[in-house]
Order: sequence, then C-alpha cells, then structure tokens
Amino acid sequence: MKKKYFLKSFILLFLFSGFISNAQVGIGTSNPLSTLHVEGTMRVTNTNNTTTTTKLTGTCSQGVMADVSVGSNLSLVNNVLSAADSDNSKYRIATVPMPTLFSNQVFDNIDLQLNGANAGVVVFRFIGSGHNFSISGLRGGTDGRHVILYNASAVNMKINHLSSSVPANTIDTIGASTSTSGVGTVELVYDGAASKWIVIAIRD
Repeated sequence: MKKKYFLKSFILLFLFSGFISNAQVGIGTSNPLSTLHVEGTMRVTNTNNTTTTTKLTGTCSQGVMADVSVGSNLSLVNNVLSAADSDNSKYRIATVPMPTLFSNQVFDNIDLQLNGANAGVVVFRFIGSGHNFSISGLRGGTDGRHVILYNASAVNMKINHLSSSVPANTIDTIGASTSTSGVGTVELVYDGAASKWIVIAIRD
C-alpha cells in the first residue's frame, strides 16, 4: 500500500513539475500573457552589481520588456548614458600632428578616427607642418558629418579637388582645388547621397 501511494505521489509530482516548467506565471494578474507577467510596480534593491552595463531594457506599448539599442547620438560608457552636445556653438577640438618631409606633400585618405576616438570632434587642429601640403581625401565620412580642418602652421594647406584614391573619401571644392594662405580653416560636410565631402567655407 505504501509503495502504491509513493508511486502515485511521484507521478503527480512529476506531472506537476512539468506543468510548472511550461506555465506562465502571473503576479497581480490571473491571466498571464508571458512566462512572467507582473501587473503593477516592481522594485529591485541591493543588487550589488559590479559588472559594466552594455545594454538598456525597456517596454513596448504592450508592456513586453526587450533590449533597447543605443543610437549614434548617445553613448553608454561605464554605466553612464550620455547624449551628444545639442549646443552647436560648442565644438570639441583634437590636435593632429601633420609633419611634412618635403614641400607640397600630399596626404591621401587621412584617418582622423571620425567614427572612433574622435567621433564627437568637430575641429581638427593640424600642427607641425614645415612645408606647404595638400589633402586629397578624408576617411570615415557619414551623411551630415561636419568637420573643420584648422591649419595652425604658417604654411599653405591645399585641398585637392576630387582626387582621392578612394572615391568615397574625395573632397569636392566646388571647382578648382583651393587652399588657405598660411594659418586658416577649411570647413567640410559629408554628402552621403553623393558619397563625398563638400567644402562649405574657407577662412584665412
């Protein structure tokens, strides 16, 4: 008798366990719509989380939780979410060494780390040039990307017209090649549809 009772109990426990493993559990609701459905607020305390967060979590209009992507205008670093500076009057500046070995040296497809370390930089200060030099292309152009090339040396900085060895990195000076007369700046914006940089201003 005891054996039969034990066997029946084991079968019921097994079936019940299988039911629980595939069931939907509701807290505050008798009609759960997901594996775990919470109707109401939720609080988490004392998590002691020492790991670095790489994703955000949010809910859709139906209340289903899912990962939320961090867009290009946001950054999530060391669990801190930051937005790009919306004040266009504030420009980040990066200094870029531009040593020249000879006069009229050409720098083709310069890598300014536009999509890397200098993703938020607008002004690039070129230093260390002892000779006139030319630029024939910039890497990393994305639609609407705005950069200002600041020639801080007392030499001419020439921008070559549509002459890059990589077509997507070319610079359109809207006509003939142009240059600064000594210290000056060249302002460019990337046209994603045309896949090229457009010179929009030159200042000496």
